[in-house]
Amino acid sequence: MLSLLRNPGRSVRCQAGFTLVEMVMVIVLASVIVVMITTVMSRPLQGFVDQIRRAELVDLAASALNRMTRDIRLAVPNSLRVVGSTRLELLRSPSGGRYRASPVDGEGVRRDPPACTADPCVVEVLSPMIGIEDLDEFNWMVIYNIGGKADGDNIWPPLNNAILANGTAISVISPKVTVRYTQGKLSLSDGGVENFQFKYASPQHRFFLADKVVGYQCSGGQIVRGEFDSLELPGAYDYSRATPVVDHVDCANSGFTYSPDTHMRSSLVTVKLTLSQDGETITLLQQVHVDNAP
Repeated sequence: MLSLLRNPGRSVRCQAGFTLVEMVMVIVLASVIVVMITTVMSRPLQGFVDQIRRAELVDLAASALNRMTRDIRLAVPNSLRVVGSTRLELLRSPSGGRYRASPVDGEGVRRDPPACTADPCVVEVLSPMIGIEDLDEFNWMVIYNIGGKADGDNIWPPLNNAILANGTAISVISPKVTVRYTQGKLSLSDGGVENFQFKYASPQHRFFLADKVVGYQCSGGQIVRGEFDSLELPGAYDYSRATPVVDHVDCANSGFTYSPDTHMRSSLVTVKLTLSQDGETITLLQQVHVDNAP
């Protein structure tokens, strides 16, 4: 007690601490360091975020292009068409095979191409059918569609039908029918086939069974996909209930291009897809070869 009373300032001098000036200097230095780190790291971090956003857009575009490619490769030869540059439409054929020329009135003379004189119309099949479990879904039979400009030379109206003097309808595509398959024979019925004849014989005796018209349209920032049960003129299909395939589409810079070249060889479909989101824009271009050999 006596020593403390004699030296009252000793305990004060022994205490350690920071002055106000030192604290201000530390705060200033820490702020400078934080600003430097933020400046250095912000660009790489922003680049990383942009890269993630860009990768998501690329994935969306690639998935949409793959979906369209699958449908394009199932198109009946010479059935693909582009309306303007924003619509692509085709007649889908998941199955087909090789036919045998049909007999005429029991005389033993086979007619090629097949002709229908009764309902149901029976066409003999030479090769095993692919996808016969789904025959109930098929609506048309196509033989040697050359995609021409004469009546009966095309699957699309108004060129998908020609009438002979005797009232027989001839075309490369049958009327809309019900298809059955039994013991190597295709049966076409319920479509007024009793007075129908296919216009051309196929040198390889190939035929295609088609189930739906598949169409893609770019509008309103989307590409949508529709399926239709009838053959219509260009621009006649209603896509208001079509299923969205991909969003964020810049339709002004996207579209379809089709170069048919020749109706007997491969042609080329070009699909350009531009997607934009949150200031990020990507463009993918895909070309698909179409086998147009009828």
